[in-house]
Amino acid sequence: MEYIERIFYRKINPSDFKKLYDIDRPESGGGQTYLEAAGIDNEKMVDFLEYAEKSVSPLKNEKRFIYTFNAYVLGDTKKKSDFIEFAPRGGRNNYRISRQNMKYKHPAWRLENGFPEPLKNSAGDYTSDGNFEGIIDDLVIIIMRTSYKKYYAGFVNLHNMPARWPQNIGLESIFENDRRGVLNLEKYHIQFVNSIDMPFADYVDGEWEKSRLTTGDNVLLYGVPGSGKSWTIEHEYCNADSVVERLVFHPDYTYSDFIGQILPAVDDDGQVSYKFTPGPFTNILREAYNHPRTEYILIIEEINRGNAPAIFGEVFQLLDRKVEVRDNDDGYPIGTSEYGITNMNIAEEMYGKDKKTEKVRIPSNLSIIGTMNTSDQNVFTLDTAFQRRWDMRLIENDFTNIDSALANAEILDTTVTWKNFCIEINNIVIGNSARMTSAEDKRLGAYFVHLRDLKFNENMGDLREYDSLRKKESKGSLTDEEEAKISDIREAIRQNRKFPEKVIKYLWDDAFKFNREVIFETAEYQSLEQVIRAFMYAKGLERFKIFKDNVRDAFTDMKEE
Repeated sequence: MEYIERIFYRKINPSDFKKLYDIDRPESGGGQTYLEAAGIDNEKMVDFLEYAEKSVSPLKNEKRFIYTFNAYVLGDTKKKSDFIEFAPRGGRNNYRISRQNMKYKHPAWRLENGFPEPLKNSAGDYTSDGNFEGIIDDLVIIIMRTSYKKYYAGFVNLHNMPARWPQNIGLESIFENDRRGVLNLEKYHIQFVNSIDMPFADYVDGEWEKSRLTTGDNVLLYGVPGSGKSWTIEHEYCNADSVVERLVFHPDYTYSDFIGQILPAVDDDGQVSYKFTPGPFTNILREAYNHPRTEYILIIEEINRGNAPAIFGEVFQLLDRKVEVRDNDDGYPIGTSEYGITNMNIAEEMYGKDKKTEKVRIPSNLSIIGTMNTSDQNVFTLDTAFQRRWDMRLIENDFTNIDSALANAEILDTTVTWKNFCIEINNIVIGNSARMTSAEDKRLGAYFVHLRDLKFNENMGDLREYDSLRKKESKGSLTDEEEAKISDIREAIRQNRKFPEKVIKYLWDDAFKFNREVIFETAEYQSLEQVIRAFMYAKGLERFKIFKDNVRDAFTDMKEE
């Protein structure tokens, strides 16, 4: 669990505000481009900067260090961040926040994140007229340090402390006259939430779990290769505010990769210790738990290409989600794991060291979405116990929602559209089901190719010319003009081979591997090499001579619907 340890705060004065917007800065350059951090005890500053990187100050006789750290924007779920540097001021007993002006300003203090701006004159330039009255009267920048060794930068612009902020722990000083300092909140054990309005989770009127989103679900999308599973996730399950983690299962992927593992660590003194290093599942579990008002989505592509039950391990139990409120309810929102498990490593990451015996549950604001190609018969199968814990959804293979530019794109120079080719080949696949294993899963998906795979580069010309040039090239007798020509041809070949290498190869090596004679002229073409070569050396509709007459006629004679 992430807790707030320290808060640095500094009221912005007119001089600071001018620096932020380059007001009254000399046209010749120079001038101050930093924010003051004066009036704060050096020991408190060094303590606040404990997790920052230290470097030696270039100032003569300066024994204090320069501190640099990466600070996230408080309240930004996309993890926007930039570096902040605290440097000692020469001849003074205080620090400054370096390089804070129009060019280098930290994103937390920019207009796009709601930071106020000065008035402009008739020429459209910022002005100091009025001494910024009503703009910075109560403007305070804050930097929070958390128990995860992270820094978050933000600002508050309120006359009084918000009513929902915790009382009597020192936060009042941020809004009082003496508005600069570092607050030590470690003893209060206040849980951090990445919200500018309410970053103190433990003080949400005791409604921590009740305030959590209930968007969490387990969804498994399946269908033929290229049917649009990933497209569906992006357009139907994710939104602009979702925090998304994406990973891919494969035969060598393990429980340790997914959940985490104990690894050696060497401290500054050279002592070796062993600690748990979380995997992507544990990381997103922790983040989702600590940010209840943010939707998190874990996407597992090709979930059946790894041994999913083994990869999930005991976490498998957490996939059972709470679907209704019952009598004597446990208080967890719908979408939370129905049953918790004991895993002290995960629990410590989620709840903190003092709560590592707590039961681990998937929070209701975390969804897990998997994808799988049903045509993959040579990889791991998902047993019934695993599948029943997911909402299964078949992604239908049709052209209803596909981009018309792709559907109606012609395959190279053949005048046959991708849509027509797909439909007729898929009809043959289904009609040949008695001679194929899982025939419907061998169909071509609407998104099996990209638009670029269908484009034709006319510079390829007649490949017999290419063969002739290659012979001259091997003898080192090419002219400059011929070298340019063969280079153009090779670029064109690379483009024009995309379709046959992806589609024709799939039909030959996979879909019709055991009965190629159904669609291919196998009497004339006995190998993939021959098929690809025949396709490439022909022009227009002649490229489809590799197919049987009835197959070729089906999509060459087909009219647009």
